[in-house]
Amino acid sequence: MRSLYFCFSIVLLMLCVRAQSQSVSSVKQQINAISAYNAAHTPEKIFIQTDKQNYIKADTLWFKAYVFDAATLGAPTKSGLMYIEIADANNRVVNRNMVLLTAGLGWGNIPLIDTRFPEGIYTLRAYTNWMRNFDEHYIFSRQFTIEGPLDEDWMISSRFELSDNEGINNVKTNLAFITNHGHKMFAEELKARITAGRRTLYRTTLKTGVDGSLAFDFNLPEKTGTEQLNISLTKKRTKQSGEITFNVPVIINRDEKTDVQFMPEGGSLISGMMNHVAFKAINEEGKGVDIQGGVYNSASQKVADLKSTHRGMGVFELQPEIDQTYTARITYHEKQLNFPLPTAKSSGLMLRINNLISKDSIIITVTPTPDVQRGGEVYYLIGQSNNMVCYGALTSSGKGTKRFSIHRSAFPTSVARFTLLSQARVPLAERIVFINHQDKIKISVIAAKPIYNNRDSVALNIIATDKDGAPVQASFSLAVTDDTQVKLDSTVLDLPVKVLLTNDLKGDIENPGWYFSKGDSLTKAAALDALMLTQGWINYNWNEVLTPAKKNLLYKAEPAFEVRGRVSNAFGKPIEKSNVVLLSKNPVIVADTLTNAAGEFVFTGLYPADTVAYNLQAKNKRGKMFNVGIEIDEFVPPVFSTVQQRIIPPYVNIDTGRLKALRTSKLYKEEMAKITGTQLREVQIKAKKAVKDSKSMVGPGEADFTLNEEDLRDVGKLSLLNVIEKNVKGFSSMGKKGAIYYNINRALTVFIIDGVFTLYFRPDGTSYYQYMKGVLEYIAAEDVKGVEVMTSSRNQMEYVSEYIYPRDPLAKFYDFTFIEITTYSGNGLFMKKTPGNYLYRPPVFASTKEFYSPKYNFKKPVAIPDTRATIFWTPNIITGEDGKATVSFYTSDKSVGYTVTVQGADMNGLVGAAQSKITVKHE
Repeated sequence: MRSLYFCFSIVLLMLCVRAQSQSVSSVKQQINAISAYNAAHTPEKIFIQTDKQNYIKADTLWFKAYVFDAATLGAPTKSGLMYIEIADANNRVVNRNMVLLTAGLGWGNIPLIDTRFPEGIYTLRAYTNWMRNFDEHYIFSRQFTIEGPLDEDWMISSRFELSDNEGINNVKTNLAFITNHGHKMFAEELKARITAGRRTLYRTTLKTGVDGSLAFDFNLPEKTGTEQLNISLTKKRTKQSGEITFNVPVIINRDEKTDVQFMPEGGSLISGMMNHVAFKAINEEGKGVDIQGGVYNSASQKVADLKSTHRGMGVFELQPEIDQTYTARITYHEKQLNFPLPTAKSSGLMLRINNLISKDSIIITVTPTPDVQRGGEVYYLIGQSNNMVCYGALTSSGKGTKRFSIHRSAFPTSVARFTLLSQARVPLAERIVFINHQDKIKISVIAAKPIYNNRDSVALNIIATDKDGAPVQASFSLAVTDDTQVKLDSTVLDLPVKVLLTNDLKGDIENPGWYFSKGDSLTKAAALDALMLTQGWINYNWNEVLTPAKKNLLYKAEPAFEVRGRVSNAFGKPIEKSNVVLLSKNPVIVADTLTNAAGEFVFTGLYPADTVAYNLQAKNKRGKMFNVGIEIDEFVPPVFSTVQQRIIPPYVNIDTGRLKALRTSKLYKEEMAKITGTQLREVQIKAKKAVKDSKSMVGPGEADFTLNEEDLRDVGKLSLLNVIEKNVKGFSSMGKKGAIYYNINRALTVFIIDGVFTLYFRPDGTSYYQYMKGVLEYIAAEDVKGVEVMTSSRNQMEYVSEYIYPRDPLAKFYDFTFIEITTYSGNGLFMKKTPGNYLYRPPVFASTKEFYSPKYNFKKPVAIPDTRATIFWTPNIITGEDGKATVSFYTSDKSVGYTVTVQGADMNGLVGAAQSKITVKHE
């Protein structure tokens, strides 16, 4: 709140000094409008620290959540509940939990059960319900991998080259297969499928060479891009192992497909003036690439030099002339490429900001073209940061060039946005800069000694101070990881970088931590300013901001977990003083309340854990359920955009750091096996997904496809038909000889519900399709324990023999598929929904069990080796009034280096992060 008060003080000072009374009133009016909009539309920012950046199968993900009010970086005033979810490579959410927030802080863990989280690439997301009202970029999101053991896992190195073969694009492919033991895929036959997005281009069979390599080429059909090219390779089933499919994305970056985008400062090139122009060069994959070259006019005269300084970004000066066009000629990998610059305008205002030459002030220059100056137009200059107005001024273009010197102290450390607005409230130019007061929390991690022994006790002193050295009371999370097993990814954001920089920028920012790392500070400051020029953005519509009409935000803030709803009669009228009872078996809860005049009720103080289900019952004033309806304000999960980056499977072009970490993990398992006398090579048993109480004829877990309680838990208020259509591959309705029927891959689908063969109950004169459509739409997903699909010949025969042959001995078994449905009621087709009842299955809270950290007593030595990857994790270290705290743990059995990562915030505007090292050596 300190920065908010100071910002408005600066605004008022600027108004008094720079304008007459009527001007002050006019600027105040604009500021009040903007401030009112900001107050009602302040988003929240989230950062999630995890114990590691990548995981192995059956691991546990430990996390700490920091949720901030975007305006103050203090604890949020709106949200006390956060959602954390994990989506797979197909953007399917496989886990979602709630997290209870206390002063914006929360923590927990997510077991990465291998049956639910197979090897692959996942996306971790975190958000509050309030955040869903704003741009999706505010949602915390990062990718991570879950990797399997390297016992016999194949690794693939890939290389691709695109060439022109008589006008046809040809992709030359070179792959090499090798295991961790160095075994090569000798003369192995592979089924290959080449796709472009959802379209299959080719199917063929290929064979590896004696050296495990696979070289082939294929032509790209006309108008086929390379962005979604993928090669799927399937290794045949053997007695020792099942069928294995490898997916290898085809990554091609053609030099000639390099693109350069030009972004003049303020928004437009203006002729007759010296323009500051930023540019960004990206390759075909969208990554920044370094280029150099020049800008040429229509007469091919060079008028400016350009050279990128970092990640393909840079700036140059250009004074365009009227009736001239300009072209950038660049050199990239010895290729000469040409790119036209935007056309210059002959009239307008030029906004120039220098954020580099002065340590104390930001220098802003506004220059009108001669015609605009003659018009004497009045305009506003508005400066904002963190959704707060920090500066406002009014001036006239009739005064010619206007120079503003604004003290940096008017803005907090963050992205600041300056906008020129006309009197008609039309934005004329905009520019963002980054203000850095170097006021992050300084965190020192001090170990008691430089080197520790195995199974030694470690005490770490945590000291937190502000930029002036004063102690800071704050909450920190700390992770200690084994460097040989955990590879730290430098591109993963830390807390200050996320909430101070990247949350206010759009697009992929490559390795944003580099801008704040040690090195040439002037070079990094210039590169950061180029980033502001190229990836700056406008986060709301100015017309909406400055008009009096109010829009209701769609999603309400959730201060806590509540069960809210309404009770109404058969005519939809609310029932006042209706008695509503909430029941739960696990944990056992019996609670009741009365509805208000609007028929509304609310239950608070609940903490849903495990697979909780709340049964709500409502009665009218006479204590009857007849003609009583009950509705619940259920959480409807959002559907977020798929991560646009190409997903590279962990086994493709694995880097040396990750490979070393996996190999180390395998060696540790071998040591464990020798000591405990167990075999390292585990028998890989495919976990069977069973449905409790199923009457399936093929036995538990033997269906060809299964949805169990866990799968159906988070689908919400969908009908069973919706669930089947969405999840059962090949399921559809189609016509045959004028009839419509449900089928799976054109084979008629017959439904069995709680062991009841539904064909027996089809009413006369009603088609089986019409009958089952009504049944499947009536049954809600929440009423169902499981869905089992039978499509293989073995399973088809079981059901056909039982149900079809007695009716039609000449039937062909492969003409039928079967779906077995198990409901909670067990009443099959005769289940009914009772008036006044509602079954509600909310997301559950994330587990908050304590991280296990062994304590060694040398009087009682432990024989089992300690090979932890995460040595220690603690989510809530609180520094005292002196800014100090202490944590302790024991080292493992390995002589390695440890990395200590600490992140935290005082939840009053200050954030910080730090890393340090610990060395462990066996004496």
